[in-house]
Amino acid sequence: MEITKNKIIPVIFGLNRYCLSKREISLIKNNNIYGFIIFQRNIFNVLQLKNLINHIKSLCKNNPIFMIDHEGGRINRFNHIFTQRKYSGNYFGNLYKLDKKKFLEEASNFIKFNINIFKYLGIDTVAYPVSDLKHKNTHKVIGDRAFSNNPRIVNYLSQFFINKYQQNGIKCISKHVPGHGLAEKDSHYDLPVVTKSLQYLEQNDFSCFEKLNSFFMMTAHVKYNQIDDKVATYSKKIISLIRKKIKFKGVIMTDDICMKALNQSLNYRVTQPLLAGCDIILHCNGNVNEMEQIISILKK
Repeated sequence: MEITKNKIIPVIFGLNRYCLSKREISLIKNNNIYGFIIFQRNIFNVLQLKNLINHIKSLCKNNPIFMIDHEGGRINRFNHIFTQRKYSGNYFGNLYKLDKKKFLEEASNFIKFNINIFKYLGIDTVAYPVSDLKHKNTHKVIGDRAFSNNPRIVNYLSQFFINKYQQNGIKCISKHVPGHGLAEKDSHYDLPVVTKSLQYLEQNDFSCFEKLNSFFMMTAHVKYNQIDDKVATYSKKIISLIRKKIKFKGVIMTDDICMKALNQSLNYRVTQPLLAGCDIILHCNGNVNEMEQIISILKK
């Protein structure tokens, strides 16, 4: 991918601390980076985070996105400020089946609270919903983050939350396409291999993502060995399936390329997803040496 100095570099970076280092300042100032992702390590308190985001904005010539990987439940980057422990995907899925009126009330309160704090801080993108299908006897990395073991409910609730967020100016990243629920390993640490047939996957896990209109989708670092011998993030076949079968028309980003499921060189982890058809690279660990290398790779 050829990128001139003035064009946006298709990468989202995580940052190391509560404030920018000199090298981070230089990297941000001298490059038009697509966006930045916020983690708990970047949050001391609300005012500090607002100041950090404003500092980054002041350095940028472009208008980068500011995303947060925040789901509620056990994935809460504001844990030492407030809790949303009960608001897991599974909680909302069960509530939807039991009491739709109560679901609407609880979901609306959850979304309204998040939108208000995101907008105050300057965050415009959330890595939500988890559109993975819940399965028995698979790795708990997804577990209660999933809405349901029913693909129709997962698809419906995913679209519900996407609509609520995006109608209020917060872009959504549905994840982890085309489905992480069958994984028996945690892709943060190992490469999961799914052996189900394409027909099974299309009728179940893949259908959860069908026609979702989230601004972004995030790939799964999962190998579906009945489709391709490459992990989904590297696979032209899978990215083509996301476009043609799942019918996603938005921006495809990788999951974090620092995860151990991907063990290739940094150069390969950056270039292969783009060659496969991904639009954006996500790099989360805040390692400024790697960030500088990635900029160099993408400017070649």
